[in-house]
Order: sequence, then C-alpha cells, then structure tokens
Amino acid sequence: MSEASNFCANFIKLPWIERCMTMAEWSATWQNIGIVVTLIVGAATVWKIWSDIDTSRAQKINSEKLERTKFFLEQHRRLFDDQDLKEVLQYIDGDDDVLAQPEYWDKNRKFLVFIEEIQLLINSGLLDEDVCLYMFGHYASCAMNGKNFMEGIDFTDGHWGLFKKFAIEYESRKKLYSTNYVKDLKN
Repeated sequence: MSEASNFCANFIKLPWIERCMTMAEWSATWQNIGIVVTLIVGAATVWKIWSDIDTSRAQKINSEKLERTKFFLEQHRRLFDDQDLKEVLQYIDGDDDVLAQPEYWDKNRKFLVFIEEIQLLINSGLLDEDVCLYMFGHYASCAMNGKNFMEGIDFTDGHWGLFKKFAIEYESRKKLYSTNYVKDLKN
C-alpha cells in the first residue's frame, strides 16, 4: 500500500481548516464548504421569497382598500348626484310636507332602496358599517322617523327590513359619533 500524499495550501489561513490534508480530506472539505454556501444561498432565497410575498399581500390589501374607498365615495356621490335622491335630501332633515306629496313617493322609495343597498353591501363585508352609519345614518334616521316621508309607503314589518335595520343601528350608536369618534373612523 502506498502512503497517502498530503497536499498543502498555504493560502488558507482559517483555524478550522488544516493547511495540509490528503486529497480525500480536501474533497470532503470542499463538499462541506459547498453545502454551507448552498444552505446560506437557499436561506437567503427563502427569505427573499417570503419578503416578496409579504410585500405582495400588503399591496393587495392596500389596493382592495382603495377600491372599497372609491366604491364608497361613488355611492356617496350618487346620493347627491342623482336628482331624485338629491330632492329627497333637501327636505328630509325637517320632514318637510313636500315629502308627503304623491309625486315624492317614488323618490322616497328610491332613497329607501339606496339605504337598503348600502346595508346589503355592509352585510356582504364590502363596506364598513361604522363609516356607512356615520355618512348615511342621519338621513336614514330622519326618514324612518319622518311622518311625511313615510306617507304612501307601506312601512309594516314585512317591508324595508334592511332599511329599518340600518336606521335602528344608527340610532343605537348615534351618541358615539362625536368629534373624537370621527377621528378614529377608517374605511
């Protein structure tokens, strides 16, 4: 049998690697170094992928919030841009006698449908209940309590349930909507 030859590498000055080893030892050493480097690169890759996924999720959440906000503002704008709804809003605060006139009955129903649509969107989780109650609740409360507004509309329990739910919920929380509360509202 021949003796194993030692090969020396004078350029390596690391305390955990001997300078002179057999070819088999050098092979095992370089394999171990390769494994360590591969593990480091793999860990860095996993961290980068995880970071990218988190960033992507955050962007998606922000995008969804922006879309919800745009949609909410479109609904708010619709309330004031639609001529029928705008006319109802002009008289709803004081429950004006005009609201009891037959030509306003369909306009009043249109307002009720608008509030019911908002409640449906709340129920489906597309709109935030607190924000909607703050923005539209006063009008719904005025309508529900307005004798002139209710003229010509069947307000029995079997009808307008979503509207009633919205208005009653607003009335139960009305005192919460103070100046400090408004600062904390988020959409």
